[in-house]
Amino acid sequence: MQIITRRRSVPGLGERIRAERQAHGLSQQVLATRAGISMPRLAVAERYSEATTDTLARLARALALTVDELRGRRAEAPGAGEGQP
Repeated sequence: MQIITRRRSVPGLGERIRAERQAHGLSQQVLATRAGISMPRLAVAERYSEATTDTLARLARALALTVDELRGRRAEAPGAGEGQP
């Protein structure tokens, strides 16, 4: 069985990964190790904002974020928008 993975470009992703990594005081090597990915894979994600779904999930987990947070999407607070016309 062949598994096909596609890299997707997500605008701003590389900057967010780098900013989160630095905010946690991690080197690329440490984050790659914690995420269980290779250094080149992390470098591509940071430099070109390209990553597979699996890579995004691993990086988010290693940075204690959700994939949506890592992609720059903000979760709406429960109840937000309710009761408004």
